[in-house]
Amino acid sequence: MSIKQKTIIESQAPTRIDLAGGTIDIWPLYLFLDRPTTLNLAINLFAEARLEITPESKQPGICLRSEDQNTELLLSWADLRERRQVPPQVELHFKLLRFFYEKRRNAGWTEVKDDQSSLTLSTRAKSPAGAGLGGSSTLSIAMIGSLATWADSQDSNIPINPLHSGEAFIEIVRDVETTVIQVPAGLQDYYGAMFGGLQCLQWGPGTHQRESLDPSLIPELEKRILLFYSGQSRNSGINNWALFKGFIDQQSEIRARFQAISNATTSLKNALLSRDWAATGAAIAEEWKIRKTLAPGITTSSIDQAFQEAHRLAPISGKVCGAGGGGCFFVYLPEVASSNEGSHLKTEIQEIFISHGMRPLPFEGVPHGLRVQVRHEGF
Repeated sequence: MSIKQKTIIESQAPTRIDLAGGTIDIWPLYLFLDRPTTLNLAINLFAEARLEITPESKQPGICLRSEDQNTELLLSWADLRERRQVPPQVELHFKLLRFFYEKRRNAGWTEVKDDQSSLTLSTRAKSPAGAGLGGSSTLSIAMIGSLATWADSQDSNIPINPLHSGEAFIEIVRDVETTVIQVPAGLQDYYGAMFGGLQCLQWGPGTHQRESLDPSLIPELEKRILLFYSGQSRNSGINNWALFKGFIDQQSEIRARFQAISNATTSLKNALLSRDWAATGAAIAEEWKIRKTLAPGITTSSIDQAFQEAHRLAPISGKVCGAGGGGCFFVYLPEVASSNEGSHLKTEIQEIFISHGMRPLPFEGVPHGLRVQVRHEGF
């Protein structure tokens, strides 16, 4: 009697801190700017996906599960083909699975008899909801890792290689996620999740230049950055859409500000390459100074007040992550004179933000992006 095998495909992708140049990554905004640039750092608040396929199951069907949203949905394979409406908590799961299911069928894997199998797609994320760390896009990339591995081979033994196919998958997930959030999606979150590390991204027509900065810069930034969650989630799609509309409506002052944000991002890249930590802080401060003028509600009174108090202790800088209006923000300390002195100063600054109701989020920089593992279990 032969032993049947259940396939389990697990994938993990890092979220990111957008150090500078956010919103510029939305098509077609970058096409109207000179050398549009975004810079981000991948961090270990991972998003994870697990795909479990049992062939010739006694109870064939699909289970979509979001552990963070405490939501589970059971479907038949016919439901997937009929493109039915599903709860918003698992809409992205459903649409990505449907895309790769159709791709698998078009590839001719008919002998696999997917409709006679059971499939469970479950996800979980370590970043808070609405944190501005690119969590939903990172979750998409994690799901892509498992689903593309399943769809691209009959036996699902070979994980996808982000370096070979990552940018093609980014285009897929961008388009699918746009149908979920109902506004144009930016690109930087996908790049951070797919490739990781400290990335400088320059956007252009038809192609984008991705430069991974020296990995030794990552621990230097870790020493100088404190990450906090404000406790207030926000909708990045809505905030970005207001800026998008203003830009496309040719409000000249908005376009000029976006260009100034891009210029500040280039200054940040140059400062990092020179390991000029004071200039790094100045570039972050310049980007945030301009970004705050783009629209009301990008920052909050609590965040502003905490920054003012902390600035009395040290020449800090920082900015809200993502589209703003709450979520996460980071504080940058240019000088870490000695381990004891630097640790004491960071503790004092951290206590100021805690006193304003902010929650510290410990993190580590991640030099890698999406990772996928495949294993088979007998049953």
